[in-house]
Amino acid sequence: MRRAAYRALGLMGAAALLLGGCNALNTDKTPARVKSGVSELDLEVTGRPTPGSLSVTERVLARLGAGDVDGLAGLAVEGEGSGDDAKRWVARWGEAARRPATARFFPGEKESTVDIRFAGERGTLSLRLKDKGYDDEYGVVLGEDG
Repeated sequence: MRRAAYRALGLMGAAALLLGGCNALNTDKTPARVKSGVSELDLEVTGRPTPGSLSVTERVLARLGAGDVDGLAGLAVEGEGSGDDAKRWVARWGEAARRPATARFFPGEKESTVDIRFAGERGTLSLRLKDKGYDDEYGVVLGEDG
């Protein structure tokens, strides 16, 4: 009887490890930076970004460069952007986002501004980032012209 109980416990533990804890069924070991397209960016950074403000800026640039309207809209602060806004941004900045860029960060308490200059582009993309209320997690305001 005792042996059966140990065997059942062992099988339950193995199943828990296999299905959840160790992620053994996932064979894709591609780093998140590669999957998101961020590793392909040629980006020089000035100013003092936080890890969160830099991360969202990189993801915005990667989504713009990929022409990913839905992905860009997903980075917007709730109520501060839509699919139409994201479409407009991709149309205006998508081609430029494929070129080398310099991002200058102007940190703030709850909002940050990032001015991005793309090689060969006359204009500047200005991002307004808002703290989502979590630890250093930002979203972008798409409702304004960048």
